[in-house]
Amino acid sequence: MLDVEKNGHILELYIKTNETNSLGREFFRKFRDVLEQAENDRSVKSILLSGRNDKFFSNGFDPEIFVGKNLEEIKEVLREALGACGRVLFSPKPVVCAMNGHSMGVGAVIAIFSDYRILVEKKGRLGFPESLIGINFPSTAGTVLKDLVGMKTARDLLYSGRGLKADEAVQVGLVEESASPEEVILKARKWCSQFQDMAMESVVGVKIALRDSQRLLADTLEKRDVDLLAQAIASSNGQEGMKSIQERRRPVFT
Repeated sequence: MLDVEKNGHILELYIKTNETNSLGREFFRKFRDVLEQAENDRSVKSILLSGRNDKFFSNGFDPEIFVGKNLEEIKEVLREALGACGRVLFSPKPVVCAMNGHSMGVGAVIAIFSDYRILVEKKGRLGFPESLIGINFPSTAGTVLKDLVGMKTARDLLYSGRGLKADEAVQVGLVEESASPEEVILKARKWCSQFQDMAMESVVGVKIALRDSQRLLADTLEKRDVDLLAQAIASSNGQEGMKSIQERRRPVFT
């Protein structure tokens, strides 16, 4: 579900779950544990995150973890999932996300929680389709998105649920650059290379300086994010949205 490779000072993580690289509970547990280990490994200067699937970096949550579940069960899953995502946002090691295909929902959240982003050209889309499946968007992720692209662009992306092509994502500042399928990992490694000869104290210190204000906000919003998202998923419209993903159809909301 997560291939782990050490490449010199770079820890390379590759999502490998299913045909759409959707993410379930076991993935988030493994992801959290690997990131925690990386935090304590001084030989790791940076983390590269990508996918093994040639079409999807990640299509978001696996709906199986939510369909037919009660509110408390959904909250329990979300605590683990959002906690693992927070490990990316607040990792003391810089994270470079090489999106080798579509990046949607929680997959896109992991991407914006990374420090640098590259999106594959032509076949790659980056978007937040929560409004299209009847659920809401966590406030911590919304704050990070606003910091990246500004309030108006964040508003339009979240209300429309539209996926951006690579050139569009570069234009609005959502990703650093685009790349061909052959170049996406090579370019990600190049972004990682800037940290190779830096003192670890500098790498960690700069990351803390950039993220501390977001950390304080995330700590305040953590319970609210879980509660509101769980309520939306447990609602009749949220369950319909999750079932529509499973059944590969448009949802019908009431």
